[in-house]
Amino acid sequence: MRRTRDRLGHICRGYRPPRDSWEVSMKVGIYLPQVGGVASPENIKRVATAVEANGYDSLWTFDHVVLRPDQGSDYPYSEDGRFLVPAEAPFLEPLTLMTFAAAVTERVELGTAVLVAPMRAPVLHAKLMATLDHLAGGRLILGAGVGWWKEEFEALSMPFDRRGARMDEYLQVLRDLWENEIGSFEGEFYNTKGWYCRPQPPRRVPILLGGNNPRQLRRAGRFADGYLANPAMLDTLDEDWALVKSEAESHGRDSSGMQLMINRITVLAEDTIDEAAETLNEMKSRGFDQAIANLHPAADAEAVLAEFAGKHLQGLQSG
Repeated sequence: MRRTRDRLGHICRGYRPPRDSWEVSMKVGIYLPQVGGVASPENIKRVATAVEANGYDSLWTFDHVVLRPDQGSDYPYSEDGRFLVPAEAPFLEPLTLMTFAAAVTERVELGTAVLVAPMRAPVLHAKLMATLDHLAGGRLILGAGVGWWKEEFEALSMPFDRRGARMDEYLQVLRDLWENEIGSFEGEFYNTKGWYCRPQPPRRVPILLGGNNPRQLRRAGRFADGYLANPAMLDTLDEDWALVKSEAESHGRDSSGMQLMINRITVLAEDTIDEAAETLNEMKSRGFDQAIANLHPAADAEAVLAEFAGKHLQGLQSG
């Protein structure tokens, strides 16, 4: 299982931090068991409660609804274009999984990294996510992407073309229904004027966007509360983050409070504890507000989470 440095070391070394100060704190999140045999109710509860008990900050999920071996479209974040989950593997729906995790935890935040927003109906999902956040006591973080798998959109009877324009409206619909007294949005694709959607989230739900094409980066600056990178984006991180912030400022938004996060930056296992800590410290030095790690599916999750927390977590979380 000693793969973390081999895979990540070449893209992590030698970068300067994109912010002014190296002395920053960084939150650490963990992906929930979501795929395959490890995604049993018993194991999900075990991991979620161990993450909370050991002082980690958040639990995370990711999103696909259906899979097939003949992908058609290439996955943009692997060298061979193959998506990394076998098509026949059980793959839990993220919002349902987060609701389960909310019921067995009290403190940790609950996030998607990422939810494919344009293949989902925004009014329905505003309701689902607000209900989740209501039951969780205001712990939801929405990480959203525009999507890459045309064939999955087609399976869901959702249009793939102009998904960026639909995502613009999706984000506005969420804010409209979550934060206004009554719906008032009227767009090309969606209309919420005159509709109530209760309950509203207990707090302003942080929204971060993933994806490194310029249109998505500008979208993050215009509509979101931050940017959610992945390891493949580290080469252009400084430029991408600058574009997000400049776009926010150009739309009259204060970019100083925007959040910078990175997902799947390392894997925690019995024999990668110190290597994972080194990678996470590199991310902290680059100014990330939060980094999300995977648990190796063969690891003893409770033991690994406890060992990493005891040796390294406080140092990452302190400024």
